[in-house]
Amino acid sequence: MARQSSFLKLEGTIGDVTFCKGANGSFARQKGGISKSRILNDPNFQRTRENLAEFAKAAAASQLLKNAFREITLRSRDLRTHNRLYALAMKVIKSDLVSPRGEREFGLGDLNLINGFHFNVNSLWSTSVFVQHTLVSTPTDLSVAFPEFIPGTKLAKPMGASHARMFLVGTAMNLAEGTYETNLVSSGDIEINQQPLVGFQISIPKIIIAGTIQVYAIGVEYLQVVNGGMYPLNDKTHNSAKIIFIE
Repeated sequence: MARQSSFLKLEGTIGDVTFCKGANGSFARQKGGISKSRILNDPNFQRTRENLAEFAKAAAASQLLKNAFREITLRSRDLRTHNRLYALAMKVIKSDLVSPRGEREFGLGDLNLINGFHFNVNSLWSTSVFVQHTLVSTPTDLSVAFPEFIPGTKLAKPMGASHARMFLVGTAMNLAEGTYETNLVSSGDIEINQQPLVGFQISIPKIIIAGTIQVYAIGVEYLQVVNGGMYPLNDKTHNSAKIIFIE
């Protein structure tokens, strides 16, 4: 890399030369590297081609998950949710013990690895909802039941919130076609006070489509009453959601 010594410091690219400014001054460097054609055809880059193929599959799977759970990411996410989904998809692909390297598939991996995924690491379910729940799965529905609890004690109420709302999101994803169908069911508004909440349960119909993977997640969002109307808090950093069931 050559250093620019002229009093005119250039930035940008001219032909094959890129001019840039760094912490130690201004430099000029020529474009280089390995050509795309060589990577795609040279036997020495076989392992690279295998990695690239699986990187692409992980990217497609993580994008499908993100799109399928858009109802959640609109409510609960962090700055690295997509990156964490991608890393998790890569882990699932690597757990495929059947396919040869470079041809491993997300759908043939251990899908249980995505169970428990938190969409917002800044507000984990365990630090937002301090009450255990029970999953009840039938051929047609998934239900989440809670024992009696006091919302003002068992919910991590953020500043300004007067109510909470829990929700279930279910999706059926066709990995081969890159398609999905999604359901959302929300609870009623839960006032965050010291009154015991008895018999609280949320149920969602299962999306039964041949050739799909069903994934379900639970979440909680916070609201406030303004002039008699119920509004979600603008600050969604306290909202929490995680994947709880795969079929």
